[in-house]
Amino acid sequence: MKKLIKHKKGQFVIIAMLMIAIMIISVGALMHRAVTYYKHEPWEEYLTLVGNIELNSQRLVELSLVNYTQTEENNTYILRENLQKWQKNLTRIYLGYGTSLTYELASGTNYNYSFGLARHWNKAASFSAANVNFTLDIASIGLTGYKFMATAFLNLTILNTTDNEINLTVKGEDETSITNLKEDNFQVSNLNITGVATHYDKKEVLVYTIQCNGAITEPVTVKVWDERGIQVTATGP
Repeated sequence: MKKLIKHKKGQFVIIAMLMIAIMIISVGALMHRAVTYYKHEPWEEYLTLVGNIELNSQRLVELSLVNYTQTEENNTYILRENLQKWQKNLTRIYLGYGTSLTYELASGTNYNYSFGLARHWNKAASFSAANVNFTLDIASIGLTGYKFMATAFLNLTILNTTDNEINLTVKGEDETSITNLKEDNFQVSNLNITGVATHYDKKEVLVYTIQCNGAITEPVTVKVWDERGIQVTATGP
């Protein structure tokens, strides 16, 4: 009986050792495949590819809004037309990647979008906006349903006026104050601008003060365009 017990204990030790050995071999093989996979898979290249498509889509939306706000034709189809061209060019630029980009133009909402574009001007608080939702597939890397949004926004609000000065705010996406505007970024109807100053305000964060060469009569019309070229015209206060 003792021999049998010892024999069974010996079998248990052998079986345990075999199981440990199998686990080590399995884990080793798995780690080898993982290291080999991540070593040869060009993840940095894929991230750059996705990043470039996002960036160029964003710039296309911005340029479309620039065109929309700087022409009198009020072509609400310009964004859709540019995106259709971008879809075709994308497959040629990244030939062999199996790239597919679809989009959904914003419609309605608080900004009253039409084909992804909105323009509400000649009010004390006026704005220009663009909004597109994208879905990206890249067959070569198994990427499907990658979603991102491209937006562009510029708001101009005339706060008040004095004898020869206009106080106003200029804000971009997420109501962030635009801080880099100069005299050349503004135009006041029927008056010449002699200077532009800024000061910080607890409520508005940053306020621009435009000095003019003559007396201001209300309502006054001010035009602004940011560094991207997006334009807004406001009349007020």
